[in-house]
This record gives sequence, structure tokens and C-alpha cells, in this order.
Amino acid sequence: MDLSRITLRPFNLSDINDFMAWANDDHVIRFTGLNGFTSKEDGLRYLKEIAIPHPWRRSICLDDRSIGFVSIYPG
Repeated sequence: MDLSRITLRPFNLSDINDFMAWANDDHVIRFTGLNGFTSKEDGLRYLKEIAIPHPWRRSICLDDRSIGFVSIYPG
């Protein structure tokens, strides 16, 4: 696999469809503290209010498509 295809970047609202695909998979979110999202509106609210403003939360991307996230805290 070409590792240059994997990047970290801030979330965008345009990530919503990719986000909904993995953020509703119990196997993916098992250890994240997320509970899944019942609607696209819930997902958009999470991106707008939590993920995008979070100073250290980044989308893990493959070919610029969101496939997960990582949160890193100082200290």
C-alpha cells in the first residue's frame, strides 16, 4: 500500500457521507466513545459542534476520504 495516500486533516462538512458510513459501524466506533448517529442531521451536528472546532481531532483519510478519526491531546 502506498502510505502517501493516508493523511490526517481537519474534518469538513463535506465529509458527512463518509463519516456516516464508518461512524455507524459498531466495530469501528467500539472504543471511540461515539454511540452512532441516527440521522445525517445528527452527524452534521456532531461535525459542526464537536469534530470541526476540536483543536486536536483530525480525520484519518485515504485518498482524502474520511475513514476514521484520531484525537491527540497535549501533555
